[in-house]
Amino acid sequence: MRKYCLILFVFSSSFLHAQKDSIQKGWAATFTVTAVPIGQPGFGIQPGIEYRFNERYSLLSEFALRANKKNSKDSSTFDKHYFKVKSELRYHFFSKKQRWSHDYAAFQLSWASRKFINRNDFYYNRRHDDSVTYYSQASVNSPVMTATVQFGSVITNGRFALDVFIGAGGRFINTTLTNVENPVRGKEPRGSDGPHFPASYSFAGNTIMLQLNGGIRAMWHFYNFKHPRKR
Repeated sequence: MRKYCLILFVFSSSFLHAQKDSIQKGWAATFTVTAVPIGQPGFGIQPGIEYRFNERYSLLSEFALRANKKNSKDSSTFDKHYFKVKSELRYHFFSKKQRWSHDYAAFQLSWASRKFINRNDFYYNRRHDDSVTYYSQASVNSPVMTATVQFGSVITNGRFALDVFIGAGGRFINTTLTNVENPVRGKEPRGSDGPHFPASYSFAGNTIMLQLNGGIRAMWHFYNFKHPRKR
C-alpha cells in the first residue's frame, strides 16, 4: 500500500510539474503609437499590459494619451483633451514548430473621451442632411465607443515580440456642441476637387460609422514566452 501511494505521489508530482511547464501564462508590457482623431489627426502614445491565461486565451488592456501639442498654429482646433481605454479578449491559434509566429482572433471594445474648441467649421443636425450650421467657434464634446473583431500575428523568437494586427467593426459617436458662436444655416460644402468627408464630430447627436484599424504593437513578455503548438 505504501509502495502504491509512493508511486501515485511521484506520478502526480510529475504530472503537475509537466502541466506547469506546458501551460503558458504570465504578463507582458505593450506599446503602440496611435492616431488622435481631432482636427488634423495628431498622434498619441498607447501603453498597455497583456495577461495570458493559457496557450489559448489572453486579455489585453491599453490606454492612450495625446502626445502632440494642445494648441497648433496651423489647426482650427484648440485646447484638445483626449483619453482612450480599450480591452481585447484574444483566442490564439496553434502554429507549426518551424514558425516564429502564431495567429489570433479577438474581440475588442474601446472608449475615448475627446473635448476641444473648434473654430470656423460647421455641423450637421442629422446624418443625411444637405444643410449645415456654420459657426465661428464652438466647444465640442464627442466621446467615441468602438466594437471590433481583430485578427493578428505575434512574431517572436524570445521575450520581445511584434504584434501585427487589423480590425473592423462599428464606431459609435455622441457629439454635443455648446457655446456656439455666430451660428448660420446654409448648404453643405461641396469641394470642386472631389468628394468631401466631414469629421465624425461634425454630426450633432448620435452617429454610427464603420471602424477600421491596423498597426504594429511592440511587446515584452515577463516570462519565457512560447508559441502555442499542437502536442
